[in-house]
Amino acid sequence: MIRTLFLCSLAFLVTTSAKAQETPKAELFGGYSYAGSGSNGFDVSIAANLNKWVGVVADVGGQYSRFTDQGFTERIKTHSFLFGPRISYRKNSRVTPFAHALFGISTLKTETNEFGPVLSFSDASFAMALGGGLDVRISNRLAVRALQLEFLRTRFFEETQHKGRLSFGLVVRFGRK
Repeated sequence: MIRTLFLCSLAFLVTTSAKAQETPKAELFGGYSYAGSGSNGFDVSIAANLNKWVGVVADVGGQYSRFTDQGFTERIKTHSFLFGPRISYRKNSRVTPFAHALFGISTLKTETNEFGPVLSFSDASFAMALGGGLDVRISNRLAVRALQLEFLRTRFFEETQHKGRLSFGLVVRFGRK
């Protein structure tokens, strides 16, 4: 029942006609992020819109995972600090799809007690996130980021990691262009 109500509400938001959508000067996003292999965390970004189509994004994300096996525990923390351009398709609609290419640095810290005392290792590397998403406008000031899906590439301890990152949450919009 709740699922049906949610889908009907979402369909209403998407199909309701709207006045000409104004481009916000800036958008602040905050939400949940999942990066595979039990890595849960957060994603926060701020976008400055240069015009109706092009913006610049600063994105900070963190994913955390914990594995326990036969008495030892391993904790893994990763953080990414990414920047880059975003292209948004703003039409007279409540829905704004976007694509971006973000580049920066990512850090990793692992802690394990496999050999008795806690051992800690850390590394930092170039990182890249290519992807996009879909914002659904609720009001002139608020939107829901229904989906943000990215290919995330890092390189820790001389090995390259390729994984997907899924995020969703709220977007607060400031000013008007």
